[in-house]
Order: sequence, then C-alpha cells, then structure tokens
Amino acid sequence: MPPGEHFGDHQSRHEYSNKNFPLEINKAMRKIWFAYGDLGYDGINGKRAKQVIENLKIIIDFFEKRFGIKIYEKNT
Repeated sequence: MPPGEHFGDHQSRHEYSNKNFPLEINKAMRKIWFAYGDLGYDGINGKRAKQVIENLKIIIDFFEKRFGIKIYEKNT
C-alpha cells in the first residue's frame, strides 16, 4: 500500500497490520481500533479511554525506535 493511502475496509487494515508489524504492536493497534466505537459512539468510558492511552504509548514507543525520532513528549 502506498504511503498515505486509506484502507478501504477493516479487514484490509488488519491484514496489513498483521503482515507489517510485530505481534505486540498489532495487538495494541487492534485494542485501539476496537475501542474506537465505545469512545466515539457511546460517549465517555474512562476505563476504556485509559486502555487506549496505554496502548497508544506502546505504539508510539515502537515507531519512535523504528524511525529514530521522538513523537511523544511529556507535558506537551
């Protein structure tokens, strides 16, 4: 898939993720994708939001190491 191209469906997104990322990162991304409905459609869910933030930190750490750049800065 060329950079910047949008996935047409959920299945394509998961297949791409399975092929291109380590298992730990893939699991974290799935947790975020599946939480999107709860957070976006059902209103505020503090426990679910905390899980999303924890998994986002895992994903950000992975990509910071992979690309040698800092994506997340505390207190920003």
